[in-house]
Amino acid sequence: MSSRRNRLANLSLQEASTTNAGLWLDKFIHNQAEDDKKSRRSLVDDVAGVKESDEYSIWFKRWEGTLLNYGAQCRVAEVLGRMAVGLGEESVLETSVALHHTYGVPYIPGSAIKGMAASFARQYLGDKWQVGASAYKTVFGDTENAGYFIFFDALPLPGTGHLYPDVITVHHKDYYQKGNLPPADWDNPSPVPFLSATGKYLIAVAGPAAWTSRVFEILQYAFLELGVGAKTSSGYGRLKLKPASIVADKDQERADQLVGQIKALKNSDVAGRIQAFYEQWKNIEINAEQKRRIAEAIIARVKEASREKQSREKSWYKDLLASLVD
Repeated sequence: MSSRRNRLANLSLQEASTTNAGLWLDKFIHNQAEDDKKSRRSLVDDVAGVKESDEYSIWFKRWEGTLLNYGAQCRVAEVLGRMAVGLGEESVLETSVALHHTYGVPYIPGSAIKGMAASFARQYLGDKWQVGASAYKTVFGDTENAGYFIFFDALPLPGTGHLYPDVITVHHKDYYQKGNLPPADWDNPSPVPFLSATGKYLIAVAGPAAWTSRVFEILQYAFLELGVGAKTSSGYGRLKLKPASIVADKDQERADQLVGQIKALKNSDVAGRIQAFYEQWKNIEINAEQKRRIAEAIIARVKEASREKQSREKSWYKDLLASLVD
């Protein structure tokens, strides 16, 4: 009887739409051979060819909605060139890459974003942003107290997070490993395959509103000047932060559409259909400001149709009213 690994070895990645790139990388299914550079390069090519699952876009919408409902502020950042995050983590190869454990897409850990921003603040923003200073402790915290800001993991917008086969070439391997021989022109280069990523990523932070614009300003310059992840001295890990309106406009568009439908209801249809709009309001995942607009539109439509008396004791109407209480 063939083992599970032998059966998987005959699997075509082109046919497996649900393959997780992280699992395929970690398990190293195909062409295993110790110190076989060709098999390792083949593995990198295979993982780079794994497509994003259809389920990811559905999950991403829930994730984005959860962030906004929590009160996080979101911006989109686009990779300029390539990005190598998690390069030094444990892996079957000499290198690794940060991949989401469930969906296998590349992502940027919140800890990496926070560390980059803190490093930029210390290097470029003067005494007020040194370790122990009030501004630094407010945003990043210290060894005794957490900062007031949460830096969430940055996930790629659906359809944009792609992996690419890349290579690091070590030209003087013996010199770096042993140190007893000087580097020479006749040394054999040793190419090391690794995976880098591109895409547009949702950057989210949560904290005091008065400080949020300052935090995003730090991130904007840190992404461009320092970069995130490994090989930043070679130009990797640079991102451009997009204007805040991109995420906000999308939420407003969804709210506008629903509010328009509520206002278009005939008075005779309010009694039978208005609760369905409440259900949509309850389940929609948008920011708090736009969700409040929808609640206000439903209540206003109930009043306009002279249905407030009949609705006052309904649980759904009480829920709407409670959501508007500051």
